[in-house]
Amino acid sequence: MIKKITAIALSLLLTAGSLAACDSGGIIGGDKKTDYDLTNYSPSDGLDINGFFKDIKASDYVSLPEYKGVSIPADLLEASEEDVEAQIELILDEYTTYEEITERAVEDGDTVNIDYTGTIDGVAFDGGSTNGQGTDVTIGVTNYIDNFLEQLIGHFAGDRFDVYVTFPADYGVDSLNGKEAVFDVTINALYGEEIRAEMSDAIANDYGFENVEELKQDIKDWLVSQNKSDFFTELIHGSSLTKDVPKQVMDYLIKADLSDYKYYADSYGVTLDEFMYSYAGYENTDVYLEYNTETYKNNALYCLAIQAIAEAEGLSVTDMDVSDAGLSDYIESYGMPYLKQYVLQTITVPSFVIDNAVAE
Repeated sequence: MIKKITAIALSLLLTAGSLAACDSGGIIGGDKKTDYDLTNYSPSDGLDINGFFKDIKASDYVSLPEYKGVSIPADLLEASEEDVEAQIELILDEYTTYEEITERAVEDGDTVNIDYTGTIDGVAFDGGSTNGQGTDVTIGVTNYIDNFLEQLIGHFAGDRFDVYVTFPADYGVDSLNGKEAVFDVTINALYGEEIRAEMSDAIANDYGFENVEELKQDIKDWLVSQNKSDFFTELIHGSSLTKDVPKQVMDYLIKADLSDYKYYADSYGVTLDEFMYSYAGYENTDVYLEYNTETYKNNALYCLAIQAIAEAEGLSVTDMDVSDAGLSDYIESYGMPYLKQYVLQTITVPSFVIDNAVAE
């Protein structure tokens, strides 16, 4: 959202291993997953010291649209009050509380906060516990296995009881397929009416601002930057390939994409194929790769187009630019080439194009 929030979100994305300089977003193509070794994967593999694809002259592969002196609609350079208020409402969502109901039992359609620990034959299994953190669920809406949530009906806040379920035979995790499990469940709270917060200086302080007006001004600046970014993205999508995407670029993007999914698969204690089946909705990783081929090609074109502009205009990213973008803490994990590519694609080239645009 605003710059302070973006810094937090960026930190989370980097920590999760999901920040992609060329936004993969399901990009794949080319070969099968078995051809890619992710054991010692680094996001900087395949990039030179400037954050460009190694030994690739992007202008040899893409035809660029006119990108200097283009017209940009004047309304994109201002933020409307309606848009600002919409962002304020998103912030207030985080401060929304609910009345807690204690005098009646849980009913179908209720939202409750629960903790649970699941066991099979008396042994706890990976991913089967809230670890005391609590989770909000809505009966009849939230998707849990078997009739897990329906067994909460009739119980009161504070109750602790067992819930019995059977995992589907094709659940996708060998250790759980078709198994009967028992969950030790505690209902922490039964929620009633929403209590909506009002924006205040105290909330603005939580985001690092002195007062609400300072917060709103930052939101306006952020909205305008988003408008500019969207304008730039649409412009770059006017590029076209003049020859096939280099295999090197394809491999780079495929590995970036699969490494994200492998991170989540590892966190769930499952294989990449198991994760694709149980959590992503694909039969296996190869099916995922095949299904998303066109998305992959489009994103490869986008990456090459941005590099081509940088080549043509002599644009580059320094170590200081990476530091100014707030990314210094991630150099060890992601490598300077990767971070330079990210800054090039999200700040340097977009700023050059927007600065050379003409307001209508």
